[in-house]
Amino acid sequence: MSLSTANVCPAILTSLADNLINNPSNVQIQGGMLAALTSPSNLGAGQIIRQANDNGTGQSKEVRVVYKQRKLASSASDTKDCTADGQMNYIEETVQINNYRGVSFTMSEAQLRTYCESYQELTQLTGSVQPNEIVTRANGIGAAQGALSVVREMFMDFQLSANALVQAINDDLIAAALGGVGAWYGNIANPTYIVENSSDGSVKAKGLFEMKQSYMNTGFNGAPIIVGGAGALQRVWMNDSRYFGQGANGINFATVRDNTGIADFYFDSNIASNMTDQDSAIVFAPGSLLYLPYLQYVGNYGQIGTMTRFTMPVPQLPSVKADIRILPDECSEQYSVWMEAAFDLYSAPTAMFPAGDPNEGVNGVFKAQFEAA
Repeated sequence: MSLSTANVCPAILTSLADNLINNPSNVQIQGGMLAALTSPSNLGAGQIIRQANDNGTGQSKEVRVVYKQRKLASSASDTKDCTADGQMNYIEETVQINNYRGVSFTMSEAQLRTYCESYQELTQLTGSVQPNEIVTRANGIGAAQGALSVVREMFMDFQLSANALVQAINDDLIAAALGGVGAWYGNIANPTYIVENSSDGSVKAKGLFEMKQSYMNTGFNGAPIIVGGAGALQRVWMNDSRYFGQGANGINFATVRDNTGIADFYFDSNIASNMTDQDSAIVFAPGSLLYLPYLQYVGNYGQIGTMTRFTMPVPQLPSVKADIRILPDECSEQYSVWMEAAFDLYSAPTAMFPAGDPNEGVNGVFKAQFEAA
């Protein structure tokens, strides 16, 4: 599928700019669970995970996790002696990559007049993932007039397909996360926190700080990450009280929320169908839930026969990458395109603290209800 890009890419770049008419391609993808899992705070805390493709084939889809349990207060001696306790051994866990989600579509030769390099190169060159910004910046960059362009139809079809892929993956990830939920501090399973006054929509800060207190008592580092539905907590996160409610007393909740590091909130439309209702939420400490992608076409996997394969960032969610396959059909003069991901979710084990530890049963992954009253 080696086609000339001469005198074509400039026109394609110009056509990348979406018009101002509202249509599905202008609607932002709700990143939800995927956005939460690939946020810098979560990725930065989960670096003990290592891919374990060491079986000699290069095709083993698994990761290996190791950790050690901390000692109990009862293991502390009250007399000095010369006898040491035994070695603190690693506990090892292997996680298989079992989930797959993919979407596909076709493009006609009339739509796809040329196939330039990958979308990732264009976003790197312009420093943007927004079509209008890509056009504005690329027009002023000479290098962008060549083989770095992506046709408008290709971008839009990927973007419209990406929403289905992201939502399907999020649905699987939420179900997997619920299977790995542990207890809150004090062995509480699914507490309810009142965070909003149902009569006027004002923030009930007590419920938020009760949640943060229970989280802080576990000793986990970093602000908790919350993935919730279209319920009371999302309304709290939308609250900007400079002009009403608490603002009359000089309190701006948006500032309080940001400065205190109460939590990071992500909306996911799949929460209600997987949990109790829109007020349900998954709460996790950074590094306690990790998205484990298995990208098959990284490196020198590009061409096989007439099929082109590569990886690219998901449009509007550049922290997540997907495998892409493009296969031309010379007879029908069209291209088949697959956008797909092999992945799984790692949940910290509920046995990471020994029996008798104040954190027994706690793994940094929690369920909660955030309601109005």
